[in-house]
Amino acid sequence: MKRWMLLFFLIPFLAGCLQDTASYSLGARDHAITLVRNQTWPWQSTVDVSVIAVRMPECNGGGDIKGVPENAEYALYRAPDEYPEPLFLLKTGDRVFAVSTQSCRLQEFKEAPDKLGVKLGTFMVKDGKFQFVADGA
Repeated sequence: MKRWMLLFFLIPFLAGCLQDTASYSLGARDHAITLVRNQTWPWQSTVDVSVIAVRMPECNGGGDIKGVPENAEYALYRAPDEYPEPLFLLKTGDRVFAVSTQSCRLQEFKEAPDKLGVKLGTFMVKDGKFQFVADGA
């Protein structure tokens, strides 16, 4: 009986945890960049973000961004052609990350590049849902 009462009192504290996803499709059915936001405890003001680069069957990988403010937005750019492989750049706050669906990696720039390229859109909370909003939409 005591265990059930303890569980009953813990439910409101655990209800604030967050896990949601949003994706940007790169045209083909199995080619996308997906962001997964995770918040372990409801009292946290930050989230950890898994960035997943998918180009099946060759690529399904990425990496994690730790400690991002919960209300952060993530701008996605198609990088300029000067890079050795096709890249996408993901910018949140002052941090910029290279996302590759060729090598399936996420890598943070030590210093933000001068040119980010063409802005494709933004991963953000809109109408109460985390989603990708295309630039100009």
